[in-house]
Amino acid sequence: MGSIRIMAWIFCAIFVSCQAIAEPLHVVYPRVMSNGKDAFGYRVLKLALDESGVDYRLSLTEAVMNHDRAREMVKSGRASVFDFGTSPAYEKELLPIYFPIDRGLNGWRLFVIKRERQKDFDKIKTLADLRKMTAGQGPWADRAVLKASGIGVITAPFSSLFKMVQAGRFDFFPLGVNEVYSLLDLHLAESPDLMVEKHIVLIYPFGRLFFVEKGNQRLHDIIQRGLERAWTDGSFLRLFNNDPAFRQALQDANLRDRIQIRIPNPYLTDRFRQIPKEYFFSE
Repeated sequence: MGSIRIMAWIFCAIFVSCQAIAEPLHVVYPRVMSNGKDAFGYRVLKLALDESGVDYRLSLTEAVMNHDRAREMVKSGRASVFDFGTSPAYEKELLPIYFPIDRGLNGWRLFVIKRERQKDFDKIKTLADLRKMTAGQGPWADRAVLKASGIGVITAPFSSLFKMVQAGRFDFFPLGVNEVYSLLDLHLAESPDLMVEKHIVLIYPFGRLFFVEKGNQRLHDIIQRGLERAWTDGSFLRLFNNDPAFRQALQDANLRDRIQIRIPNPYLTDRFRQIPKEYFFSE
């Protein structure tokens, strides 16, 4: 009788284990700024999971949140993965996947300025010229990069920055090529005198990475494998090149005709610097 119970217990254990193995990987992505499934990060994540070969289920959080909340959700394991502009602090407190899903375009910065100030920016040709201006930035890693090159920075919450440049509190608000036009469109009603500056691009090494909870090596490896496969078979570049926001932004930015002001990013980690150069955009 005892042997029957043991066999039954073993059978149940095997059944439960098989059920666990068969259960799809559930991946939760934070819903930030109401973008949902339209967010570029979400679509790249779905591509990576498709390419990884694992059985998965991808969902969004019900709540809409900001980036700080999303980071805390991933850090605590209440969300699975999100994409942020990298920083040494993020790379320490979370587990980064070293593939720049923005191809580094977050480090190609165009400036939101008041229209009447374009004549002042027309005179800027060098970093020394740009140092005469003051930038506005959110509490992000970029502000340290700007300060390291001698550019003055006023820090404020993202929600205030467009109103502050409109009010003349600082001279320019630098944003990535991939985001500047769409974000300005969202804030023109409250800041109608703003425009994207016409002839400068500020460039520094940077990138937007996926981050998962520290210790979640399995999900990290799955996404990394999927991204590398998507790069190799061309599906990532097809997604990137066909993304309406990226395509329109690159067309509007006219990068080839802009004065390029390049500055270093002294805060990049050694591991970030090892990312293959071909993953990054170049003009």
